[in-house]
Amino acid sequence: MVMRFWVFFLLLFSVPGLRVLGLQPVPGDALAAAAEAPAKGKQLLDELVRKAKQEGEVVATIQSSWSKTLIQPLADAFRKRFGLEIKVTIANVNPALHTPQVIAETQAGAPATYDVVQSDDAQTIQIVGAGGAQKIDGWEALLAEVNPLVRSGKVRTDRIGQGPLRGHSFTLMVNVKQIIYNTRIISERELPRTHRELADPKYKGKFTQPPWTAHWDIAPVAFEKFDRNEWLDVVRRAGKNAGSVLNETNGVQRVILGEYAFVLAQDRYVRQIFAKDPTAPIAARFFDDYNALNGVYYSVRTRARHPASGTLFALWMVTPEAQAIWQPSDLQAVPYGESKIDRDFRLSIEKSRARVIGFLDNEKTVELFQWYRTDEGRKYLDGMARAIRGE
Repeated sequence: MVMRFWVFFLLLFSVPGLRVLGLQPVPGDALAAAAEAPAKGKQLLDELVRKAKQEGEVVATIQSSWSKTLIQPLADAFRKRFGLEIKVTIANVNPALHTPQVIAETQAGAPATYDVVQSDDAQTIQIVGAGGAQKIDGWEALLAEVNPLVRSGKVRTDRIGQGPLRGHSFTLMVNVKQIIYNTRIISERELPRTHRELADPKYKGKFTQPPWTAHWDIAPVAFEKFDRNEWLDVVRRAGKNAGSVLNETNGVQRVILGEYAFVLAQDRYVRQIFAKDPTAPIAARFFDDYNALNGVYYSVRTRARHPASGTLFALWMVTPEAQAIWQPSDLQAVPYGESKIDRDFRLSIEKSRARVIGFLDNEKTVELFQWYRTDEGRKYLDGMARAIRGE
């Protein structure tokens, strides 16, 4: 019996035996090489860690609205993940205000103020278009090595590095732009139904909006017929009609206090408000014409002083480990995430049947996204930013 087993074993794993099973024999030297050589992702990661230790520092940005109490936990967890003993400087930065500086630094050939920055769709494509973001070599292999969701096959790399941003910028989170209103001041039926209605005199001084273009810049693909100059006039008239231009955080607070009836803001503020006060007189409504799906990305700056450390930080920030630190307080969703917030976010859009449009949805939206990286597109966005202020 034993003899028959060994005969079968030798036949099975001989060259003919492997071919019977539809397999091909692997040469001995190839087996040895595979056993000795680390995976590509690990090789790349080990090299980045080695360089990061030499650099000794990383300077990164986080959302301006994030609590400063997140800075130390993020820094400590980042160092621990990669076995680094380096200085980690993390600053709350408004990307809408910092993006012009990024472009100016890039065009002047100056070193980057921050090694790695976060910014939304329109800001990110401008940075990439101006050459202000490095392309990360081997980014897909690195993602698989750093991010367990990618490594397990649950999340494809093209959900984190998408379209024209592939290899340059990595998706951190998303939000949907909508109207948040004070139910004691204005009823749902009294709210504007479209963005054009924001210019209606009856809303004069009753709302506030942020200085960034995220509520307006997806419009060219939202309508069958679109005139760029006419749309700038719509934005300008709405800007003059607004009571003030404030970042979304401050705008929402002013609505809660009753100083304004409504604000153009993102979905996560409703979650934050009710987490603190379930009885708050606040509600939200989607626009009928369109609602922008706004992404936030991390990019490593061109001429970063600490490029290896910056790359590690960008890759790590889009992992579940980092998400578990910032999401419980920020309550913003990750499109490929698995938390309850992420699942509820996707379900809420599905149930609402709202018209939600993102820059990476289809060829038409990507074409617009690409245009915003051109000089002409950047000038148009600059004009839109001025129009928001009524200029």
